[in-house]
Amino acid sequence: MYEKSDKRRLYWLINKYLNNEIDERTFCDEFYYSYSLELNNEELTDIERKMFYELDLVVSRFSEFESDHELDINAFSTVEELRKKAIDVREKLSLI
Repeated sequence: MYEKSDKRRLYWLINKYLNNEIDERTFCDEFYYSYSLELNNEELTDIERKMFYELDLVVSRFSEFESDHELDINAFSTVEELRKKAIDVREKLSLI
């Protein structure tokens, strides 16, 4: 495992999530801790900055609760949206 300030941790988290080794809540929490609180954005390449930012938008709005989605369908990200964005990021950053 990597330090929370290490950008490699973001790659590791994406792979753990997409390999079903961690659940959505754990992924979102850990991504937030690393990306939003610890990571120095200046260490990212332009494509990493763009892709991790896009993923963060989905992560920050994620809710596993159906009742949240019933309140406002556009306010919260779903499991499907989270997985789709994680796959997109992995593909664009060649994480396979």
